[in-house]
Amino acid sequence: MRAQLDENLPPALAKALHCLAEQEGHMVLHVTQLVPRGTPDLELFVATAKAGVGIHITHDHHHRRAIERDAIARQGLVVFVLSKGWASQSYYEKAARLIQWWPRLVEHTEAMKPPAIFRVPWGPAARGKFEQIRIAR
Repeated sequence: MRAQLDENLPPALAKALHCLAEQEGHMVLHVTQLVPRGTPDLELFVATAKAGVGIHITHDHHHRRAIERDAIARQGLVVFVLSKGWASQSYYEKAARLIQWWPRLVEHTEAMKPPAIFRVPWGPAARGKFEQIRIAR
């Protein structure tokens, strides 16, 4: 499974998660490894699909704009949107929590047929559940 962290998350976090995930044959990239910083999301989603990335993790709320939901659907992506609770956490707290969630993100993605958008709560992965965000208008 290939995954990527959006530019609103630190590149170092993608590297750290990659080091752990590659032990199970997964790859984690930062979007800046595929496209320049500031690339519009619609272009990013096309590049993501071409690179074979299946999981996109972000703070952005892509589900709010129909044009972005349509692009996610066309490219067959699975997007995990970190809930508001993630934004106020320190870098290390986010890193620790994302590592906790990582196995669930992969399992969830492998068990479903893309496209899909899910919200990831700040709570611990052991107790938390993904909230599916509808893609269709």
